[in-house]
Amino acid sequence: MYAIVKFFFSFLFVCYLISCSKPFENLSPEFPDGLVDVGNQKFDKRLYAIGQFNGAMTCTATYIEVPNQTLDSPAYIITNGHCTNATFEDNSIYLDEAIDASVTFKLISGIPEGQKISFTTKKIAYSTMKGTDLAIVELNQSNRALQNAGIFPMKIAQAIPSAGSKIQTYGYPLSLEPVQLRLSNGIQNNSASVAEFIWLWHDFYANNFKNIASGSSGSPVFEDLNKGIWGVVNTTTIGGIGQCELGSPCEFQTNVIPQTKIETSYVLDIRNIIGSFNAKGIFDINSPKNELEKPTDFIVGLDWAVRNFSKKHSMNEKLTFHSTNFTNTAYRIDLFEAFDRKNTSGFLPMTADTMRVPFPSQEGFYVLSFLKNKQKSYLTFKMDFTPPSEDLIRLSQNKGSDGYSIEPIFKYPEIVNYTWKVGPVASCNCADKSDLQPYFRIARFIPVDELPVKVCLYANDLAGNQSKLKEFILTK
Repeated sequence: MYAIVKFFFSFLFVCYLISCSKPFENLSPEFPDGLVDVGNQKFDKRLYAIGQFNGAMTCTATYIEVPNQTLDSPAYIITNGHCTNATFEDNSIYLDEAIDASVTFKLISGIPEGQKISFTTKKIAYSTMKGTDLAIVELNQSNRALQNAGIFPMKIAQAIPSAGSKIQTYGYPLSLEPVQLRLSNGIQNNSASVAEFIWLWHDFYANNFKNIASGSSGSPVFEDLNKGIWGVVNTTTIGGIGQCELGSPCEFQTNVIPQTKIETSYVLDIRNIIGSFNAKGIFDINSPKNELEKPTDFIVGLDWAVRNFSKKHSMNEKLTFHSTNFTNTAYRIDLFEAFDRKNTSGFLPMTADTMRVPFPSQEGFYVLSFLKNKQKSYLTFKMDFTPPSEDLIRLSQNKGSDGYSIEPIFKYPEIVNYTWKVGPVASCNCADKSDLQPYFRIARFIPVDELPVKVCLYANDLAGNQSKLKEFILTK
């Protein structure tokens, strides 16, 4: 669906909200960052079901109770789709795919190293980042094997907590040492569509969890343990730059412009997975009660790996997209705030497998929707006519006795590349762009006997918009 991009999701911020109904209402003072310890009087052995997943990414996964399971039926874990597949595709759905991964349980403070136990994966039963971010993974081992090891499945909740409810999650954030199970409390917020980079997700719930970082993806979310798991953590805005970009998701609704809310993480509802298991407790996408989306019989895509377009694109090029098996396929283009996935009117027919249409003339975020015989797919893109501010341009200057080591600083997606030149202060004309060179991300050394020098920098954003000039003077 685009060039492969490897990245890590990091999550932070949440206020501790202590409730007598929660299993960790009184964390002891030596565990201020949510570290779960088996010696705590509130410890619940059901937490053994939460493991660390090691696959395409290192995440958190939960051993779940599924309908009709027996001791001899396969054990299943649930996590995020992006944890299981390194291509992170936005419209793909994977079924019965082999996967070389493992999940380790009992990585909990107070449990001896020898009591931690790992199980291997057999296959991806279901995985997608289309409309959600969900993976159901079948283990090589049966339920009997896990339960003989003292690990029992978490049940699936019947309801989602209402907005304002206290919620909690448990996971394995990699940024906190030791890497062991940690608790975070938060407050449930409303649901909305969420967009990040090329992905579009529906009905994700916002919250303010803390103790979330890379490794927490897939962490189970509860109102309390007795009610069961209702969702898993997916992404966050913490540390992000820009809006609706990689690492900086935004939320929106029809007639509501996109907003990137600070210190906000998102959770997807997983309760609909229970209809996808057959009478033998085995995942089956064709089960009569299945509610999970099935793969479409057509594949859509844009002709660009990068989906940020400038005014230059809109004036000189066409928005080019394609679909396999395009017969009876229709499309429409909407701003995020005009998008309504339930709307099936206003679509235009595809007349070829590759379509070239004018770019939108208005700056903003867009959804390119496809509809074919009730099947739907979506692509997102951004019209960005605003160059990066020169105030964002930074130059790292490491000064030593023999000179300077210099390198410009990047800020994705606002600054993704530079052109520059360096010359004597008296003769270097920054306004003359004819001798600018691309910066190849290799630090440049300026000997002390060449000082003073002038450094001329122009920055480009992901859409190709160029900033105004920023000059730096380096002196002895």
